[in-house]
Amino acid sequence: MKRIFSIIVVSLLLISKGVFAQSPVDIRINEVLPYNISGVTDENGERCGWIELFNTAYGMVDVAGFYLTDNKDNPTKYMIPKGNNATIIPLRKYLVLYADGQPNKGLFHTNFTLNGVTHLYLYDSDGKTLLDEIEIPANMPEDKSFGRVKDGEGVHVPVGWSKRSLRKNSIDSKVGADGGLAILEHPTPALTNTTKAVQSKSEIMKDMDPYGVILALTAMSVVFLCLVILYTVFKSIGKRALRKEAEKREAVKESKVVKIPSVANIKTADGAINEEVIAAIAIACHLYSNGIDSSVHDVESGVLTFNRDILNNSAWGSKSLTLKEEPIIK
Repeated sequence: MKRIFSIIVVSLLLISKGVFAQSPVDIRINEVLPYNISGVTDENGERCGWIELFNTAYGMVDVAGFYLTDNKDNPTKYMIPKGNNATIIPLRKYLVLYADGQPNKGLFHTNFTLNGVTHLYLYDSDGKTLLDEIEIPANMPEDKSFGRVKDGEGVHVPVGWSKRSLRKNSIDSKVGADGGLAILEHPTPALTNTTKAVQSKSEIMKDMDPYGVILALTAMSVVFLCLVILYTVFKSIGKRALRKEAEKREAVKESKVVKIPSVANIKTADGAINEEVIAAIAIACHLYSNGIDSSVHDVESGVLTFNRDILNNSAWGSKSLTLKEEPIIK
């Protein structure tokens, strides 16, 4: 049984690795700026068009060996260099490539420019698997970028089921007709594309409920629910405690009452009266007839009872403790 369970667990891990693990498909073309006139400069202080890649995963992805191209018939036009840790994109971070057509100027300088480019493609390191593509609008304005309104979200190239991300597929299915892509208000290389002011939760709540009616009803509902829960819990605890106390009292009451055995048990096997029965009857009769304790006799037919606690404190009980064996005189 354990062996079968182990096989099932290993199989699930292998399947989940392909479905959920960080992979090349997590990388997206996030933002493109074809005509850089007064924007960001490269490490040489020069301006050129640039391409921003974004890691949508929650783990690092190395893009070394990936290919970028503006021509689908030439998928391996530019390869991102290998052998440098700078190609590792951390979770939810960016990598900017300078499209100046001069790869000798630096590590991330492509061998093509974005002048007049309308399509951009990203391929896996095998040079065959298309990971993402983006269609750039014609006649892009200077110093304006085009990309995903929300980082990493929006339409992208569908891939095989073993490389799909359920989380990203769910997000992408909610994008609008524009595919989540647009000409952005401000270029944001290596930064989030969302430049609009983000409202805090309190500000959103203020807009939704300016008079505090929803907030008040919610608070009252929570308090009322808590009171109901507390009442139910304490009521249950109280009933349980009372039940245990009643059971305890009944057990104590029964332990203080001793009943004389039935008539069938009075005589022994040889016909003689049981000595213990005789002693019990004698003690009960003595206490009752001398007025020492009237509680040892009741109205039950054929039954004599006496209280052990009272007997221990009676004169007869005290006297019995002082009796000694009569000495033998020869």
